[in-house]
Amino acid sequence: MNKIVAALLVLGTVAVAFAGVSFCRSKGARATQIPANVEFAFQKWMTEHKKSYATPAELNYRRTSFLANFLNVERVNSDPTSTWKAGLNLFSDLTHEEFVKTYTGLLPEAVKQHEEKIANQAPLELNNLHQVPQAVDWTTVPNIVNPVKNQGQCGSCWAFSATATTESANAIYRKMKVPDLSEQQLVSCSSSQGNQGCNGGWPDWAFKYVIAYTGQDSESSYPYKAITGVCKASLQNIAGNVATFTDVTANSCSSMMAAVVVQPVSVAIYVDSAFQSYSSGIYSDNNCNGQSVNHAVQVVGYNNAGTAYWKVRNSWGASWGEQGYIRMAQKVGGAAGICKICTVVSYSVPKTQ
Repeated sequence: MNKIVAALLVLGTVAVAFAGVSFCRSKGARATQIPANVEFAFQKWMTEHKKSYATPAELNYRRTSFLANFLNVERVNSDPTSTWKAGLNLFSDLTHEEFVKTYTGLLPEAVKQHEEKIANQAPLELNNLHQVPQAVDWTTVPNIVNPVKNQGQCGSCWAFSATATTESANAIYRKMKVPDLSEQQLVSCSSSQGNQGCNGGWPDWAFKYVIAYTGQDSESSYPYKAITGVCKASLQNIAGNVATFTDVTANSCSSMMAAVVVQPVSVAIYVDSAFQSYSSGIYSDNNCNGQSVNHAVQVVGYNNAGTAYWKVRNSWGASWGEQGYIRMAQKVGGAAGICKICTVVSYSVPKTQ
């Protein structure tokens, strides 16, 4: 009964929001009329995020996109059974298609190669998987995980995921303070391995580049510009390295958990419009489980108590989600995990000598 009432409330909210709304047929059409409360929220949001648009047509287009995202936030937050909250954020004037194109960057064609490579790989073992710790959180261990970074308007999630994993691996295995490594180097220099700069890439190919180059430069010597650019790497600026990397068995969340006990790992997920608006809580979404992965992130921990979750480090800055992180429910999505989080998992190991 509670679910039926909740559903009726959501439908009522949507109906009220759309009452009297006229949508533009193109960017050149007259201004879209939206409910007063949504218009107020839009104007407030524009002020908070210092947004302005070049033309009335662009303003109109963004207002319509904002309305769709606003209604999505209302839908999630009005559900009393939801384990998470949505919110307006920097991306609330973008369509989902625009958002994925600009702020993700995983190459779909790399998925098939990955699956073929690990098809016959034995599962990673950690003695008895039933004996793994109930919870692991590498962010609470000093000098293992750097502050959340921001990939900006560049399809470089793969570079941020791989770099974050390599940074943590160097700190753990070399027993050193976590290095701050250059994502820009991977974006600008790893085309020979198959990566396409701001047009997309793959974490494993980033690891391959670092192995071939014999290291990765420091962020301070090669700062991030959010453009593909021209390679300017310098061997004298190397601050971290990769000796080998391992692909964890696909569709085995227990194998991923075993790996996370040892170190943070790179993973691929599918990002949908709900994920785009995540604010807090344990994200649970069945709509993201049937799609191809499109975004690379880093799993830095898990918790098996209560509503079990994975702790995931994103690359959209600290203002998104829970200070740049998202907790994603474990028991969703079957063997592949929520948003296919257990299908593409890898980690690097550095040279220690």
